[in-house]
Amino acid sequence: MRITVLTHNLSSNAAMRAHRLAQAASRFSDVTLIGPAARAGPWPALPRDIPIVSVKKRRFPDFFGRFVDLVEKASGDVLIAAKPHLASFGVALLAAEKREVPVILDVDDLEVALTPRSEWTADPLTTDLSRPGSILYVSLLTRAAGAAAAVTASSSALARRFGGVLVPHGVDTDLFDPARIDRREARRAFGFTGPTVLFAGTPRGHKGLKELALAVGRVPGSQLAVACRPTDLAGPEWDAFPFHRIPLLPYTELPPLLVAADAVAIPQLDDEAAVYQMPMKVFDAMAAGKPIVASAISDLPIALEGCGRITPPGDVEALSEAIADVLRHPEESRAMGRRARERCLALYTLAEVSRLLKDVVERVTSSV
Repeated sequence: MRITVLTHNLSSNAAMRAHRLAQAASRFSDVTLIGPAARAGPWPALPRDIPIVSVKKRRFPDFFGRFVDLVEKASGDVLIAAKPHLASFGVALLAAEKREVPVILDVDDLEVALTPRSEWTADPLTTDLSRPGSILYVSLLTRAAGAAAAVTASSSALARRFGGVLVPHGVDTDLFDPARIDRREARRAFGFTGPTVLFAGTPRGHKGLKELALAVGRVPGSQLAVACRPTDLAGPEWDAFPFHRIPLLPYTELPPLLVAADAVAIPQLDDEAAVYQMPMKVFDAMAAGKPIVASAISDLPIALEGCGRITPPGDVEALSEAIADVLRHPEESRAMGRRARERCLALYTLAEVSRLLKDVVERVTSSV
């Protein structure tokens, strides 16, 4: 069997979920990951362990030719489209109609919550039809989710909304095994000299990074490390926060960063986008055996049951107190990290994700 996984943008963080699905599928099938890529190339953290086929990222009218190319390259016996975008789900539906193969739509965000209708008028770029990523295309394709043979989702809320199957992000637990990493050397390499809290996700408005910065600022002697691009967290609103900036790393170099930190924070705000999203980095941090402080939003309390600190979303004081407690009690925190890794090994390995995805693939192929 051959599976084609489609992403709408190989050059953005969105490609990471598509890659994780491709990794899981590669355990039972030949897999290719395809999608548009910008001139700068694929997302810096994107692993290269799965065959990747790209086309040049373009706007309309040039995108039409790229769209046709993608339809031809989507040659798998099963097509998995990551996100309801024109360059992923739109391509998959056309390719499936042409060749009579099943399409699985995977959702890891409620895309229409990231760009709500109330913002469309204020920002004309969001509805610019020359952009293949326009929210108008995404909104329509979200409504067309029923055209897929099946839907997979990264969170329980998304699975309920789309009537899909929960397929967690999962993680390569061998890659993130902390026993493989010299923590002292990792701390030296990243310049961590004191108690360090790590935010390892992609900075976004609903991820509560400003609240986290305020919370860490209340813990004497601690610092907040953030993995980000030079253009992230720029401007007057961020100047007051002394972030320890870490350049975006290839995915295979992320484990030492996690191991080097004293705690990992995954704050989320209580808004619609956060309710539906399940941060991928929580599984990486669990696999690395880190003490984790996270918000009571989406499936975070479920994933971290018995092995993490959960605080109300947006509550700076509670977040600060939890971080301070984790840093003040290193032995207890290390024990919490060990429990997190044990839970990850039991529930969120790539083998388990592969099993769940294989069940969906077998169901849609048996009905063709």
